[in-house]
Amino acid sequence: PEMTAETLILAAPAKINWGLAILGQRPDGYHLLRTLMQTVSLADIVTLGLAEQDSCFCPGLTGEDNLAFRAWKLLKTRFGIQGHLQIVIEKRIPFGAGLAGGSSDAAAVLRGANQLFGLGLSQADLSKLSLELGADLPFCIRGGLALAEGVGEQLTTLRPGAVWPLLLLNPGFAVATSRVYAAYDQLPQMGPPDLAGLRQALEAGDRSGILAAGGNALEAAACQLHPELAALRQALLDQGLRPLLSGSGGTFFLLLEDEAQGEALAKYWRQRLPWVTLTQTTT
Repeated sequence: PEMTAETLILAAPAKINWGLAILGQRPDGYHLLRTLMQTVSLADIVTLGLAEQDSCFCPGLTGEDNLAFRAWKLLKTRFGIQGHLQIVIEKRIPFGAGLAGGSSDAAAVLRGANQLFGLGLSQADLSKLSLELGADLPFCIRGGLALAEGVGEQLTTLRPGAVWPLLLLNPGFAVATSRVYAAYDQLPQMGPPDLAGLRQALEAGDRSGILAAGGNALEAAACQLHPELAALRQALLDQGLRPLLSGSGGTFFLLLEDEAQGEALAKYWRQRLPWVTLTQTTT
């Protein structure tokens, strides 16, 4: 992160889910997950500055009811911080895309404010606090490649065997996570993706192994809710590709053979979809 006396500029990276299994539900309604997640080079830019009053500016989001602002309010209240923070978010990750853009922005605010105000909180402290804001936040605090379990708070950091080029494709509308989970609960349960095999393949850098074992238990529900997603998935399958759904949708991603394939596919899909981005995994 760049540091001046009173300003901090942070990257808030998107994440993908290589595989996502749902293991059940807690009495409070939270779904218990097991998912393999990884950060990618696509990122929002979050600028934090000391200010006369608290504010949060993010084009496309009205008012201050956004997760990044709530993250600051939580930190401020919990630690009795006297100062004020100006948050400016430059969005590059679409809203409601299953890429954890909002969670990552909030995680960046927690990391940055910790630094700006000299709170001295460890990564573990920040992760614990962040879970009050959302299940993806502990992972977003840490980044890299990880196995997340429970409601997202149990993280096992993994060592990726390779850096992978990816193509992200989004149909241009937000998908409501809560609606996807509700639809999932109504559908007959399929066998879960092979996350043990997937973990092995990711650690070994084995592309065909990743494609064989990757999968998302929420895909059928997301596709049922949004026929456009089902159509996009089918079109990609018809091209001989293996689309994987990130989060609860609606972003599909492709694990590319090489950059040339990526350029060709990006050119094709940019004429058909509002948002198509080439990126790569980060460690």
